[in-house]
Amino acid sequence: PNRAWSGSRPIPRSMLAVLSATSLAPSRSRSVTVQSSPWPERPGGGRLHSWLAATIDDESAQDVGHCGLEILSCGPDGLLGGGERWPYIRPRAILSGTLTVSPKYRRQGVAQRLLTEAERKARWLGVDEMLLMVNQKNAAALKLYTKLGYAPKPVLAEHGGQVCMSKHLYYPTVHNQRSMLPLRRLEVTAA
Repeated sequence: PNRAWSGSRPIPRSMLAVLSATSLAPSRSRSVTVQSSPWPERPGGGRLHSWLAATIDDESAQDVGHCGLEILSCGPDGLLGGGERWPYIRPRAILSGTLTVSPKYRRQGVAQRLLTEAERKARWLGVDEMLLMVNQKNAAALKLYTKLGYAPKPVLAEHGGQVCMSKHLYYPTVHNQRSMLPLRRLEVTAA
């Protein structure tokens, strides 16, 4: 028999039955697209901003998630203002507003896609660092952001129960390199 590599084994019949049954089953997955538009109600009032919305590619164009991005001059801790931080104030991308995904589409890559698109947009707008604030008690969000390369900053009293996380958008990390490549198609199913 012709085998692709030495030492390969034929697929057992039981596995073939499972594979054929799953490939013949009708697919309920639908493709997701992220659209960018101006953000009319941006909380920071930044001149450069974008509203990112993930929608399903069908006639309903159902919203499955969204987030906002603003470019603001702030310190590395995400705080606006001067004082001892004045030399470090510069334009940074802020994931502003809440990154939200509809409950029935969670854990399927929608939040990752929104964040990747926000990072791409920030690079396009000319900034090299992305900041975001997340509730200290939101373990799922902290895990997601850490997985995607965000590092927590020291918690300050001014953060008020939030953790400021940051990521340099041009450091040669695995996630940064992936986010600069063309995106694969994202398929989701309603839970």
